[in-house]
Amino acid sequence: MDFSYKEKGLIASLGVTLLIFGWYLYGAFSNLSLNPEPPGLSAIIILIVLVIISEGIIQSFVALKNKSPLEDERDKLIERISYRYSYGFLSVCIWFLMVQILLDTWFDNHLILTTPYGMFHFLLLFFVLSEVIRFGTQLYYYRKGF
Repeated sequence: MDFSYKEKGLIASLGVTLLIFGWYLYGAFSNLSLNPEPPGLSAIIILIVLVIISEGIIQSFVALKNKSPLEDERDKLIERISYRYSYGFLSVCIWFLMVQILLDTWFDNHLILTTPYGMFHFLLLFFVLSEVIRFGTQLYYYRKGF
């Protein structure tokens, strides 16, 4: 299978996102308890810097091997559709978390989900999943077409 420049960049971004954030979130959710310590700001900054550096290195290799074509209306339409799906997923997830908070206060049922540490990691998980949906949707439409 021969991939275009945009597809190679999307596959690289998807791989970096899944690898780095997947590793971090796996460690975070395996250590989740009712009274955890919050994540350190330095750990989050290191995580973000690691993603940025990895993306920069991989995207530069992709750019060296391929010419970057100009964007056309199809590219903009695919981006718009993928952002719509990503936004819809993220909106549903945030509403889910808000309902969980209300249920926790109404029924006095303390879940791991409603601790600040749990809430932070679930929000991070939902943001990462919305990015994965965005990358996946773009890849799908670049392969399938309109």
